Amino acid sequence: MGSYLDIERLASLVRKKRGSRGLRETSAEIGNVSPSTLSRVESGKMPDMETFLALCNWLEVPPAELFRTSEDDQLDTPEAIAIQLRADKNLDPAIANALASLVKAAYRDLSQNDGELKQDP
Repeated sequence: MGSYLDIERLASLVRKKRGSRGLRETSAEIGNVSPSTLSRVESGKMPDMETFLALCNWLEVPPAELFRTSEDDQLDTPEAIAIQLRADKNLDPAIANALASLVKAAYRDLSQNDGELKQDP
C-alpha cells in the first residue's frame, strides 16, 4: 500500500483561500513561501516539505488530511486527465488549468445527459 500527497487537493485549497488576492500578498501572509513557489503549487507541482508544512499551517489543515493511499480511491477519468495536463511541461499552467476545467465540465455535462451531446436549437 503506497501513500501519496494529494497535490490536486492542496492546489485547490490554496487557490480557494487565496481567492482574488495577488501571489505576493498571499506569500507574505504565509511567510517563508515565495510568490513563484506559491504559483507552482497552485498549478499542481510538488512542494518541498518546509513549504508543504507552511501551507498546511496557513490553510489550518493537518498535513495528514492531504495524504492518500493508493487503496483510498482510484482517480476518475477527468481528474486523471487534469493531472496529466498540469504535469505537461509544454503547457502553460494557466492553459493546463483551463483545459482541465473544460474536460471536467464536459465530462460532468455528458454524464448527466447519458452521454448525449446537447444540440443548440
